[in-house]
Amino acid sequence: RLVKIAKNTNYLKKFYYKKKEKMTSKIKDNNSIDVYYNDTCPICKKEIGIYKSRSTGICYKDSSSMDDKYNRRMHAYKNGKEFVGASAFILIWKNTHGFKWLTYFLNNRFCIYIMNLIYEPLAYYLYRMHLRRKKIK
Repeated sequence: RLVKIAKNTNYLKKFYYKKKEKMTSKIKDNNSIDVYYNDTCPICKKEIGIYKSRSTGICYKDSSSMDDKYNRRMHAYKNGKEFVGASAFILIWKNTHGFKWLTYFLNNRFCIYIMNLIYEPLAYYLYRMHLRRKKIK
């Protein structure tokens, strides 16, 4: 019976250390931000080009070949949390040199609501253009 208990504790130690390794690897990527944008959209591509040249700690990924969810609006992920639309822009601006000052004024519920009211029709129009480009190809 003691041998069985000893085997179980070894298993638990292995499980604990594996879990600890996973936790520390998540901590290392704590500051990384993943942004998904439509690279086939000329407006999006130009805007992201400006952000790329000035930002740090942000990984920009093309979403044109992914689900339509990512092509319809800009998506950003930080620490497993999803930011969509105006919230994604706020997150990007916080980490982009020359745009940080915008977050001091616009990072509140009212401004994000107004930004989404403006952004949604524009994003829908750009998404429709994306679908037309897909049909032509």
